[in-house]
Amino acid sequence: MKKLWGKKEFWAMFIVICLFISVSYTSISSIQLLQGNARVVNYVGIVRGATQKLMKEEIMGWNMMRTDASFAETSDWYPNDALVARLDSITEELFSGEGPNGLVVLQDETYLSNVRMVQEHWAQLKVLISEVRAGADPGELFESSQNYFDLVNKTTFSAEAYSEAQVSRVNKFLIFANVAFILLILSGLGLYVRNLAVKRQADALGKIAYVDSLTQLNNRTSCERLISHYGESPEDKDIAVFMFDMNDLKLTNDFLGHKGGDVVIAAFGAILKEAASEYGFIGRYGGDEFLAIFENGDESMAAAFLDKIRENVNEFNECQLYKLQKIQYASGYAIANPSVQNIEDIIHEADNRMYADKRMLKSML
Repeated sequence: MKKLWGKKEFWAMFIVICLFISVSYTSISSIQLLQGNARVVNYVGIVRGATQKLMKEEIMGWNMMRTDASFAETSDWYPNDALVARLDSITEELFSGEGPNGLVVLQDETYLSNVRMVQEHWAQLKVLISEVRAGADPGELFESSQNYFDLVNKTTFSAEAYSEAQVSRVNKFLIFANVAFILLILSGLGLYVRNLAVKRQADALGKIAYVDSLTQLNNRTSCERLISHYGESPEDKDIAVFMFDMNDLKLTNDFLGHKGGDVVIAAFGAILKEAASEYGFIGRYGGDEFLAIFENGDESMAAAFLDKIRENVNEFNECQLYKLQKIQYASGYAIANPSVQNIEDIIHEADNRMYADKRMLKSML
């Protein structure tokens, strides 16, 4: 019988495992990557908003200093050097990926170019902030902060575009992987159905090879296999062998045809099969001969087995109108003993007793 697991099945399973590992790794990596990208986009937005807040504070502070010279000394929030330091840290980390905010570097030339310009413009803004704090007019700082706002906006858009492109690539890969999974599953189902059909065909061929089509009992080949097995392993199992031979079957075939004879053979086979079901092996050894082999046999078991057959045969025969439709048979059995241990010898002894029974039945007619 063809193996259920061939090369095709092995490679299909190997590809499925590889795809599963790839999808799992890609999914986990993508989640981490997209989380990092989202964090970068968020922090670029923080730079944009925090810078505008700082500009308002600086310009408001300049206006207050013009009207109140003691403002810088009494205010708790001005100048906001802590915010300046935070913006320094974020803009540097956006470019380098090193810092306390856990930001990653987006490997996109447009984004990196924009971040470099943000750093340069931020440096200019800090110079202008220092000048305003020293008393210079904030007009240039305001105009520069507006340009800086547009630049940070541009940087935000480039980070979003890069993140969306990565999402698109991951989605395409996952779609491809899912389609491949579906195709592999369908292929696997096809292989399974094919192999199941092959197995069923092999089982059917095995049944044909070892089962008699008329009686559905083990056939001659199956009988000989079992005999060979016991011949190769002559263990002391108290083997009991029974031989059966149908009488007057030729007359039945001559008068009722072979179909009529087959009906009688099939009926006797069914009776033997039912009677032997609790004991062991039963087979059709020839055209009108049957063989039973049981382990752990003894005289009481043999008597019970033969009585069961006799009762069922009598019950069957009572329902038949003509003698040629009735089951007529001879039987003989032998059980392994110290003088007869070999399976062939046991069968020979059972066969001799069966023929003795046949001669006795004919003499009674």
